[in-house]
Amino acid sequence: MPSSLLEWSVCSLLSLLLLSAGVPAMQHSTAQLEARALGLRGLSLLQAYQARAQAQQRHIEIPLAAIKHALKTDGWQFTSNFNDHSRPLTFYAPQGYARAGHLSMHKGKFELRWIVSAIGRIRYCSAGDVEIMGITSCV
Repeated sequence: MPSSLLEWSVCSLLSLLLLSAGVPAMQHSTAQLEARALGLRGLSLLQAYQARAQAQQRHIEIPLAAIKHALKTDGWQFTSNFNDHSRPLTFYAPQGYARAGHLSMHKGKFELRWIVSAIGRIRYCSAGDVEIMGITSCV
């Protein structure tokens, strides 16, 4: 069935309109999924360090570069109120206590924060301008 140039043009225009509406939504969803995965990876990593300190019955200081490398933070900016020299991220054994502080990562309008309390509780939240589905807000 032959189609005219007008039919082809209308179909092409409709396809472009649908793509222009769908691509930004898909990019936003992909960015949210990336943020959620990063949040869970960071939580698991910190909990693993805490469990190692308890299992080995010794204090463990975690270098910030090791955390950044383990999270594979391409495109994300990493900040923390810990300092490798004067105030390192430390888990104490055998109680599971920790040096209190936070680690943060942001990319565009997304920001993740992992909060470590002195009693060893580790949690993560969304601190950016955009709400991340499945992650509580830090506010």
